[in-house]
Amino acid sequence: MKKVALSIISNILMVFLPLLGNPSLIFHPKILVIIAGSICIWLTQPAFSIAETSDKKQSDKFSVILILSMSLISGVVPIVDWAYFSASANDYNWITALGVVMIATGIWFRAWAVKTLGQFFTPTVQIKKAHQLINSGPYKIIRHPSYFAAFLSITGGAVLLESVTGIVVSIIAMSIAYYVRIGIEERKLIEHFGNSYKEYMIQTKKIIPFVF
Repeated sequence: MKKVALSIISNILMVFLPLLGNPSLIFHPKILVIIAGSICIWLTQPAFSIAETSDKKQSDKFSVILILSMSLISGVVPIVDWAYFSASANDYNWITALGVVMIATGIWFRAWAVKTLGQFFTPTVQIKKAHQLINSGPYKIIRHPSYFAAFLSITGGAVLLESVTGIVVSIIAMSIAYYVRIGIEERKLIEHFGNSYKEYMIQTKKIIPFVF
């Protein structure tokens, strides 16, 4: 139920409030794809909680709040741009298809990452009891597949809406969020796993498969 509640709150903030000035667009096919994508992401990952965020503030340094804030900005800006400043709101073309593919691929890849990491996948940065270094599945390709997947889906929403402003804002906002988060997370993992994680870092790319 918590995941459902979080997905509802997220979509109210990201979609419904920005579209209050043009409510007829709430049920536009492009918006419905974004809503569905958001729900899928929330339902396929562990639920965020304020209690956990507070409890793990020393290890997480509130990076989860930064990610959620930047994700919200990355969702709202393209929707506002599309709804109120775009002359091509109803256009459907190859860019539309690309956006849908990016969203769907990101959801699938993130769900794969969450399932592979299992109990060690948490909203906050933390080391759990008997924590293991997972280097199978998507973690064999890159060290942070869930972040790559979320980045792909979020940016895909802006692409779907053909919002250049939204694409730029999404790329910048999520790059900042994941730069901070990955720095915190990798320092914690090096502290816990030592040379094992350093060797893993040498063997894999950080966040973009085969690139970086």
